[in-house]
Amino acid sequence: MPDWYQAKKEILVALYCYQMLTSQQLAILLGYKRSSMYRVGKSLQKQEAIHSLFLPFLPGHSKGYVLTASGAKAASYLYGEADTHVPRLYEEVPSQLEHLYGTNQFFIDLIAGSLQKPGEGLVEWLGTRDAADRYAKFEGPPGKKKLPLKPDGLCTYRFADGRRLMLHLEYDTGSENLWRLQDKLWNYGVLLPQVWQQVERVHVLILTKGKSRAGHIMRLWEALRMGPLAGHRLPSVWCSYEEAVWNKGMNSKWLGAGGSWIPLEQMATLPDNPQGDVVFLGKQLRSHLFQR
Repeated sequence: MPDWYQAKKEILVALYCYQMLTSQQLAILLGYKRSSMYRVGKSLQKQEAIHSLFLPFLPGHSKGYVLTASGAKAASYLYGEADTHVPRLYEEVPSQLEHLYGTNQFFIDLIAGSLQKPGEGLVEWLGTRDAADRYAKFEGPPGKKKLPLKPDGLCTYRFADGRRLMLHLEYDTGSENLWRLQDKLWNYGVLLPQVWQQVERVHVLILTKGKSRAGHIMRLWEALRMGPLAGHRLPSVWCSYEEAVWNKGMNSKWLGAGGSWIPLEQMATLPDNPQGDVVFLGKQLRSHLFQR
């Protein structure tokens, strides 16, 4: 059954890119039935390519899949990174499971919300590692790589008319103090203008647990924007909290520098960048056996 083996490979690559995903998240991302993800997941567990972790912060007996060391090695070949694969990174269970889940769920919500919208959706989603590599700098000894910017994830959402919404996400669960977050905001304010010509149309989203913390973070950004970064071209920074974001997709509301709350779909976009056929995540064509 070619589709069965294809599904296995896609699950391995997805977990390699995003570290941990539930069966529901995999089903939305890959365009499969959730029951299919259960079945293929069980087979991969028997092969000791993945294992499941209990997620106590979710209702019921929810579990997330992660790669084993052997599964990560296989996935690195599928992803074209066998030469740079680091086995020791997969010898222990990932830490900060709630942070991992929440980060990925933000992007999964965007995919889920686009499924009934013809001609639009997510055309790119980079996990933490690949997002950091997008802004890597090579300095000093040959091959020495520095990662000055480490978003929790980034994506490009394309609308039906070709406009592109470029989003960087920082998911703040409260484990970092506000000064550490201000350092991150400073890095975005300094580094993104070096990469993006229309940086004002590139967005940085800070997702927090509670509404009051969202306000505190925006005041930190305002202090930078009106102080040491005054007069510079800057990205658009927004902050929101879980209740205003979860399960709302493009309708989620975000607090901007002007003090007003607007949905993602009303944020400034980049112009179309035609690249031939567009593939939207979650909208892949599947056989009857696996299709949603």
